[in-house]
Amino acid sequence: MARGTWLAALAATTTIGAAPAPAPLASYTVDVATMSGLGAGMGAGRPSLGQMMNMMSGGGGGAVRTLELRLSARNGVAGTANHLPPPTLGLGPQLPLLPPEPVAASRDTPTGFDRPKGRLLIYWGCGEHVGPNQPQVIDLAKIIPGQVSPAMMAMATGARRVVAHTTLDPKAARWPNRRDDRPVPGNGSLVGAHRVEASYAPPIGFTLGANQDFMPALGLRESGALPSGAGRLGWTLASQATGYALGLFGAGAGSEARGDMIIWSSATMANRFPDMDYLSPAEVRRQVAAGAVLGSSVSECLLPTEVVRAAPNGVVTMIGYGPEAGFAEAPKAPKWVAKLRYKSTATMIRGLDMEDDASRSGEPPRSGEPPRKKKRFGISDMLRGAIPVP
Repeated sequence: MARGTWLAALAATTTIGAAPAPAPLASYTVDVATMSGLGAGMGAGRPSLGQMMNMMSGGGGGAVRTLELRLSARNGVAGTANHLPPPTLGLGPQLPLLPPEPVAASRDTPTGFDRPKGRLLIYWGCGEHVGPNQPQVIDLAKIIPGQVSPAMMAMATGARRVVAHTTLDPKAARWPNRRDDRPVPGNGSLVGAHRVEASYAPPIGFTLGANQDFMPALGLRESGALPSGAGRLGWTLASQATGYALGLFGAGAGSEARGDMIIWSSATMANRFPDMDYLSPAEVRRQVAAGAVLGSSVSECLLPTEVVRAAPNGVVTMIGYGPEAGFAEAPKAPKWVAKLRYKSTATMIRGLDMEDDASRSGEPPRSGEPPRKKKRFGISDMLRGAIPVP
């Protein structure tokens, strides 16, 4: 079967002066993600305390690989369809693609609106100290209905984009699904030949090379602090990454910060929060040039002193944007097109001190040792009362 690039096929349909080419009979999307840190792998049984400590502090041991497969067809997806992956994926000979089940409309009726309280304190930029005019303060109790600040608008836009991704082509047949929701093995690989066979669409086939496999875990970690208190956030560069973005949110510290929520992003300007969804390489290049995304060669960001003091135990999220790969049945008027998108994300909680938790495990200090003193927020502070901590 002839193969070409998805972009070449798209260009062939938009030639100036030519009659528009018919839309492909089928389009196939493969979203390829790697997740590490807090929350990664939590679905595969109850983790041990050691695994939770490793994941929450950014340890790469909790990294998981995920796939989202979606098949759309011009004439609908009534019938059977399967993705036949290479043996290297470790999920057997086929993955069934099923249309989503109908979702009943909610009959819940809103009963009222409670005006939020507290403040949002918004910071931005990597560096030892924040820049001028920071933080940007939004008093939630003073928000006037119908008037939305640029910061709130930016956060709402990001949320809408994530929702739009989860509802992309709601009629598409997809995997994982109600019949098969197995996790991708930790050593699973996409390298090799892939084929999609469906009763309602032409056969789709493409082959992936070593540079089109899952992105590696980012290894997001704290790398010490400066005398001023600024924190070093470091990560492992991914060869496929086109850029990186980080964000932090957490409750304000201190008695004067009651009800405050701290928000920070690595962008060089206000109101630019990390987009945790897939972005095309062209869009990432645009955002790198604008200062909204860090370049692909950046491996460290200083968390400003003021942010560290305001939210010492904030949750840090990060994304490494990946490449795209496109395939088509033919350069012109293809019967099918396929597109793969890549990303690697990580989440960690600042200030988790595993050694400090070990020191409070109940073992008395050895003879001659000074009493142990808690220095930092520990894992048991978060879990105490919910999960027994030895």
